[in-house]
Amino acid sequence: MRPSAHADRERVAVLGAGTMAPGIAAAFAVAGHDVVLWSRRPEAAAEAHAEAGRRARFLVERELAPGPAPDDAFSVAERLDDVAGVDVVVEAIAEQLQAKRDLLAQLEALLRPDALVATNTSGLRVTDIAAELAAPERVVAMHFWNPAHLMPIVEVGGGERTAPETVERAVELARAIGKQPVRVEREVLGFLGTRLQQAVVREAIALVQAGVASAEDVDLAVRTSFGIRFPVTGPLESADLTGLDVIAAIHEYLLPDLDRSTEPQPALRERVAAGDLGVKSGRGFHDWGVRDADDLIRRRDEELVRRLRLTT
Repeated sequence: MRPSAHADRERVAVLGAGTMAPGIAAAFAVAGHDVVLWSRRPEAAAEAHAEAGRRARFLVERELAPGPAPDDAFSVAERLDDVAGVDVVVEAIAEQLQAKRDLLAQLEALLRPDALVATNTSGLRVTDIAAELAAPERVVAMHFWNPAHLMPIVEVGGGERTAPETVERAVELARAIGKQPVRVEREVLGFLGTRLQQAVVREAIALVQAGVASAEDVDLAVRTSFGIRFPVTGPLESADLTGLDVIAAIHEYLLPDLDRSTEPQPALRERVAAGDLGVKSGRGFHDWGVRDADDLIRRRDEELVRRLRLTT
Protein backbone atom coordinates (compact mmCIF):
# COMPACT_ATOMS: atom_id res chain seq x y z
CA MET A 1 0.00 0.00 0.00
CA ARG A 2 1.07 3.59 -0.62
CA PRO A 3 0.02 6.53 1.53
CA SER A 4 -2.94 8.41 0.14
CA ALA A 5 -2.01 11.63 -1.61
CA HIS A 6 -5.42 13.04 -0.67
CA ALA A 7 -5.61 12.12 3.02
CA ASP A 8 -7.06 14.78 5.28
CA ARG A 9 -4.17 16.72 6.76
CA GLU A 10 -3.99 16.31 10.51
CA ARG A 11 -1.53 17.42 13.14
CA VAL A 12 0.19 14.40 14.66
CA ALA A 13 2.42 14.35 17.75
CA VAL A 14 4.98 11.56 18.03
CA LEU A 15 6.25 11.30 21.58
CA GLY A 16 9.67 9.81 22.16
CA ALA A 17 12.99 9.93 20.34
CA GLY A 18 14.18 6.35 20.34
CA THR A 19 14.26 3.66 17.67
CA MET A 20 10.63 3.93 16.58
CA ALA A 21 9.76 7.64 16.65
CA PRO A 22 11.61 8.87 13.51
CA GLY A 23 10.14 6.16 11.30
CA ILE A 24 6.61 6.73 12.60
CA ALA A 25 7.01 10.47 12.07
CA ALA A 26 8.25 9.93 8.50
CA ALA A 27 5.32 7.65 7.68
CA PHE A 28 2.83 10.32 8.72
CA ALA A 29 4.71 13.19 7.07
CA VAL A 30 4.96 11.63 3.59
CA ALA A 31 1.21 10.96 3.79
CA GLY A 32 0.61 14.69 4.10
CA HIS A 33 0.32 15.20 7.85
CA ASP A 34 2.03 17.82 10.02
CA VAL A 35 4.21 16.08 12.58
CA VAL A 36 5.52 17.44 15.86
CA LEU A 37 8.16 15.47 17.76
CA TRP A 38 8.61 15.65 21.51
CA SER A 39 11.04 14.08 23.92
CA ARG A 40 11.88 14.74 27.55
CA ARG A 41 15.39 15.51 26.29
CA PRO A 42 15.34 18.38 23.75
CA GLU A 43 18.60 17.24 22.16
CA ALA A 44 17.10 13.81 21.53
CA ALA A 45 14.02 15.39 19.93
CA ALA A 46 16.30 17.38 17.60
CA GLU A 47 18.13 14.19 16.58
CA ALA A 48 14.81 12.41 15.98
CA HIS A 49 13.66 15.37 13.88
CA ALA A 50 16.73 15.11 11.65
CA GLU A 51 16.41 11.33 11.33
CA ALA A 52 12.70 11.59 10.48
CA GLY A 53 13.60 13.93 7.64
CA ARG A 54 16.20 11.49 6.32
CA ARG A 55 13.72 8.63 6.39
CA ALA A 56 11.06 10.70 4.63
CA ARG A 57 13.56 11.52 1.88
CA PHE A 58 14.49 7.84 1.64
CA LEU A 59 10.85 6.97 0.91
CA VAL A 60 10.51 9.68 -1.72
CA GLU A 61 13.81 8.82 -3.44
CA ARG A 62 12.69 5.21 -3.79
CA GLU A 63 9.24 6.24 -5.03
CA LEU A 64 7.43 4.74 -2.04
CA ALA A 65 5.66 8.01 -1.23
CA PRO A 66 3.43 10.19 -3.46
CA GLY A 67 5.64 13.25 -3.13
CA PRO A 68 8.13 14.97 -0.89
CA ALA A 69 7.09 15.90 2.61
CA PRO A 70 6.90 19.71 2.77
CA ASP A 71 9.79 21.47 4.43
CA ASP A 72 7.54 22.42 7.33
CA ALA A 73 6.10 18.90 7.80
CA PHE A 74 8.23 18.32 10.91
CA SER A 75 8.63 20.45 13.99
CA VAL A 76 9.92 19.96 17.52
CA ALA A 77 7.88 20.64 20.64
CA GLU A 78 10.03 22.14 23.38
CA ARG A 79 7.39 21.45 26.03
CA LEU A 80 4.69 18.82 26.30
CA ASP A 81 2.15 21.66 26.45
CA ASP A 82 3.06 22.44 22.84
CA VAL A 83 1.21 19.34 21.59
CA ALA A 84 -2.08 20.43 23.10
CA GLY A 85 -3.83 21.15 19.80
CA VAL A 86 -2.94 17.99 17.88
CA ASP A 87 -5.46 15.61 16.31
CA VAL A 88 -3.47 12.43 16.95
CA VAL A 89 -0.86 11.40 19.51
CA VAL A 90 1.39 8.39 19.02
CA GLU A 91 3.24 7.56 22.23
CA ALA A 92 6.52 5.82 21.42
CA ILE A 93 8.58 6.15 24.60
CA ALA A 94 10.41 3.35 26.42
CA GLU A 95 8.55 0.09 26.98
CA GLN A 96 7.91 0.78 30.66
CA LEU A 97 4.35 0.59 31.93
CA GLN A 98 4.52 3.29 34.59
CA ALA A 99 6.35 5.71 32.31
CA LYS A 100 3.61 5.33 29.70
CA ARG A 101 0.89 5.76 32.34
CA ASP A 102 2.50 8.91 33.69
CA LEU A 103 2.91 10.45 30.24
CA LEU A 104 -0.67 9.73 29.15
CA ALA A 105 -1.95 11.14 32.44
CA GLN A 106 -0.12 14.40 31.69
CA LEU A 107 -1.52 14.42 28.16
CA GLU A 108 -5.09 13.84 29.23
CA ALA A 109 -5.32 17.32 30.70
CA LEU A 110 -3.82 18.91 27.57
CA LEU A 111 -5.48 17.22 24.61
CA ARG A 112 -8.80 18.01 23.00
CA PRO A 113 -11.55 15.50 23.88
CA ASP A 114 -11.66 14.26 20.27
CA ALA A 115 -7.92 13.65 19.93
CA LEU A 116 -6.91 10.06 19.19
CA VAL A 117 -4.40 8.67 21.70
CA ALA A 118 -2.34 5.76 20.35
CA THR A 119 0.40 3.82 22.09
CA ASN A 120 3.12 2.13 20.07
CA THR A 121 3.73 -0.44 22.79
CA SER A 122 5.15 -3.66 21.39
CA GLY A 123 3.37 -5.85 23.86
CA LEU A 124 1.91 -4.18 26.97
CA ARG A 125 -1.87 -4.24 27.40
CA VAL A 126 -3.79 -1.10 26.52
CA THR A 127 -6.05 -1.85 29.50
CA ASP A 128 -3.06 -1.55 31.83
CA ILE A 129 -1.60 1.52 30.14
CA ALA A 130 -4.92 3.40 30.29
CA ALA A 131 -6.02 2.09 33.70
CA GLU A 132 -5.54 5.39 35.54
CA LEU A 133 -7.07 7.67 32.89
CA ALA A 134 -10.45 9.37 33.11
CA ALA A 135 -11.09 8.69 29.40
CA PRO A 136 -9.61 5.27 28.55
CA GLU A 137 -12.13 4.89 25.74
CA ARG A 138 -9.96 6.98 23.38
CA VAL A 139 -6.72 5.03 23.92
CA VAL A 140 -5.73 2.41 21.36
CA ALA A 141 -2.61 0.47 20.41
CA MET A 142 -1.05 1.25 17.04
CA HIS A 143 1.98 -1.01 17.03
CA PHE A 144 4.35 -0.06 14.21
CA TRP A 145 7.23 -2.41 13.43
CA ASN A 146 10.85 -1.37 13.03
CA PRO A 147 11.82 0.23 10.67
CA ALA A 148 8.46 1.96 10.90
CA HIS A 149 8.77 3.95 7.68
CA LEU A 150 9.20 0.71 5.69
CA MET A 151 7.41 -2.09 7.51
CA PRO A 152 3.84 -2.32 6.14
CA ILE A 153 2.09 -3.60 9.24
CA VAL A 154 0.43 -1.68 12.06
CA GLU A 155 -1.18 -3.89 14.69
CA VAL A 156 -4.30 -2.18 16.03
CA GLY A 157 -6.12 -3.21 19.19
CA GLY A 158 -8.05 -1.70 22.05
CA GLY A 159 -8.25 -2.34 25.75
CA GLU A 160 -11.20 -3.40 27.83
CA ARG A 161 -12.61 0.14 27.83
CA THR A 162 -11.50 1.34 24.39
CA ALA A 163 -14.47 2.53 22.33
CA PRO A 164 -15.09 0.57 19.09
CA GLU A 165 -15.06 3.84 17.13
CA THR A 166 -11.55 4.54 18.47
CA VAL A 167 -10.31 1.25 17.05
CA GLU A 168 -12.03 2.01 13.73
CA ARG A 169 -10.43 5.43 13.56
CA ALA A 170 -6.98 3.93 14.20
CA VAL A 171 -7.53 1.29 11.51
CA GLU A 172 -8.54 3.92 8.97
CA LEU A 173 -5.64 6.17 9.95
CA ALA A 174 -3.15 3.34 9.45
CA ARG A 175 -4.67 2.56 6.06
CA ALA A 176 -4.58 6.24 5.03
CA ILE A 177 -0.81 6.46 5.59
CA GLY A 178 -0.24 3.39 3.43
CA LYS A 179 0.05 0.77 6.17
CA GLN A 180 -1.71 -2.58 6.41
CA PRO A 181 -3.72 -2.59 9.65
CA VAL A 182 -4.01 -5.93 11.42
CA ARG A 183 -6.76 -6.09 14.03
CA VAL A 184 -6.08 -7.74 17.37
CA GLU A 185 -9.59 -8.77 18.37
CA ARG A 186 -8.73 -9.93 21.89
CA GLU A 187 -6.16 -8.25 24.08
CA VAL A 188 -3.03 -10.33 24.67
CA LEU A 189 0.51 -9.47 25.71
CA GLY A 190 2.70 -9.05 22.64
CA PHE A 191 -0.13 -8.74 20.11
CA LEU A 192 0.38 -11.11 17.15
CA GLY A 193 3.77 -10.44 15.62
CA THR A 194 5.80 -10.15 18.82
CA ARG A 195 4.37 -13.41 20.19
CA LEU A 196 5.14 -15.28 16.97
CA GLN A 197 8.60 -13.77 16.61
CA GLN A 198 9.64 -14.45 20.20
CA ALA A 199 8.45 -18.06 19.95
CA VAL A 200 10.99 -18.48 17.12
CA VAL A 201 13.68 -16.58 19.04
CA ARG A 202 13.15 -18.78 22.12
CA GLU A 203 13.64 -21.96 20.09
CA ALA A 204 16.62 -20.44 18.26
CA ILE A 205 18.36 -19.65 21.57
CA ALA A 206 17.55 -23.14 22.87
CA LEU A 207 19.16 -24.76 19.82
CA VAL A 208 22.35 -22.70 20.23
CA GLN A 209 22.37 -23.34 23.98
CA ALA A 210 22.08 -27.11 23.45
CA GLY A 211 24.93 -27.12 20.93
CA VAL A 212 22.70 -28.25 18.08
CA ALA A 213 24.02 -25.54 15.75
CA SER A 214 25.91 -22.27 15.77
CA ALA A 215 24.11 -18.92 15.86
CA GLU A 216 25.26 -18.36 12.27
CA ASP A 217 23.70 -21.61 11.06
CA VAL A 218 20.46 -21.12 13.02
CA ASP A 219 20.02 -17.72 11.35
CA LEU A 220 20.92 -19.21 7.97
CA ALA A 221 18.39 -22.02 8.40
CA VAL A 222 15.59 -19.52 9.08
CA ARG A 223 16.55 -17.15 6.26
CA THR A 224 16.75 -19.95 3.67
CA SER A 225 13.82 -22.18 4.72
CA PHE A 226 10.47 -21.01 6.06
CA GLY A 227 11.69 -17.43 6.36
CA ILE A 228 12.05 -17.03 2.61
CA ARG A 229 8.47 -18.28 2.09
CA PHE A 230 6.81 -16.05 4.67
CA PRO A 231 6.37 -13.02 2.39
CA VAL A 232 4.02 -15.20 0.31
CA THR A 233 2.60 -17.80 2.69
CA GLY A 234 1.96 -17.25 6.39
CA PRO A 235 2.26 -20.10 8.91
CA LEU A 236 -1.36 -21.17 8.70
CA GLU A 237 -1.44 -20.95 4.90
CA SER A 238 1.70 -23.11 4.89
CA ALA A 239 -0.01 -25.60 7.19
CA ASP A 240 -3.01 -25.82 4.88
CA LEU A 241 -0.75 -26.29 1.85
CA THR A 242 1.16 -29.04 3.63
CA GLY A 243 -1.96 -30.78 4.90
CA LEU A 244 -3.25 -30.55 8.45
CA ASP A 245 -2.98 -34.33 8.90
CA VAL A 246 0.77 -34.03 8.21
CA ILE A 247 1.08 -31.07 10.60
CA ALA A 248 -0.78 -33.01 13.31
CA ALA A 249 1.56 -35.98 12.87
CA ILE A 250 4.62 -33.72 13.16
CA HIS A 251 3.20 -32.09 16.29
CA GLU A 252 2.68 -35.47 17.93
CA TYR A 253 6.41 -36.17 18.13
CA LEU A 254 7.96 -32.68 17.88
CA LEU A 255 5.99 -30.44 20.24
CA PRO A 256 7.07 -32.35 23.39
CA ASP A 257 10.70 -31.77 22.36
CA LEU A 258 10.46 -28.02 21.68
CA ASP A 259 11.72 -25.51 24.22
CA ARG A 260 9.06 -24.49 26.75
CA SER A 261 11.05 -22.03 28.88
CA THR A 262 8.87 -19.57 30.78
CA GLU A 263 11.74 -17.23 31.61
CA PRO A 264 14.84 -16.01 29.75
CA GLN A 265 17.18 -18.91 29.02
CA PRO A 266 20.68 -19.17 30.56
CA ALA A 267 22.31 -18.49 27.17
CA LEU A 268 20.48 -15.15 27.06
CA ARG A 269 20.87 -14.21 30.73
CA GLU A 270 24.61 -14.97 30.68
CA ARG A 271 25.22 -12.71 27.71
CA VAL A 272 23.23 -9.86 29.24
CA ALA A 273 25.08 -10.25 32.56
CA ALA A 274 28.40 -10.13 30.71
CA GLY A 275 27.38 -6.95 28.89
CA ASP A 276 27.15 -8.72 25.53
CA LEU A 277 23.97 -6.96 24.39
CA GLY A 278 24.30 -7.30 20.63
CA VAL A 279 25.19 -4.55 18.18
CA LYS A 280 25.05 -1.83 20.85
CA SER A 281 27.96 -3.43 22.75
CA GLY A 282 29.77 -5.11 19.86
CA ARG A 283 28.89 -8.68 20.74
CA GLY A 284 25.77 -10.76 21.32
CA PHE A 285 25.06 -14.08 19.66
CA HIS A 286 27.28 -12.74 16.86
CA ASP A 287 30.60 -10.87 17.04
CA TRP A 288 29.84 -7.41 15.66
CA GLY A 289 33.49 -6.49 15.84
CA VAL A 290 34.01 -8.53 12.68
CA ARG A 291 30.60 -7.95 11.12
CA ASP A 292 29.21 -4.67 9.76
CA ALA A 293 25.85 -3.94 11.38
CA ASP A 294 25.32 -0.82 9.25
CA ASP A 295 25.74 -2.89 6.09
CA LEU A 296 23.24 -5.47 7.38
CA ILE A 297 20.69 -2.72 8.11
CA ARG A 298 21.28 -1.22 4.66
CA ARG A 299 20.72 -4.59 2.98
CA ARG A 300 17.63 -5.20 5.13
CA ASP A 301 16.12 -1.85 4.18
CA GLU A 302 16.84 -2.29 0.47
CA GLU A 303 15.21 -5.73 0.57
CA LEU A 304 12.17 -4.21 2.26
CA VAL A 305 12.04 -1.57 -0.49
CA ARG A 306 12.19 -4.29 -3.15
CA ARG A 307 9.33 -6.19 -1.56
CA LEU A 308 7.25 -3.07 -1.05
CA ARG A 309 7.59 -2.20 -4.72
CA LEU A 310 6.20 -5.62 -5.61
CA THR A 311 3.05 -4.96 -3.59
CA THR A 312 2.32 -1.31 -4.50
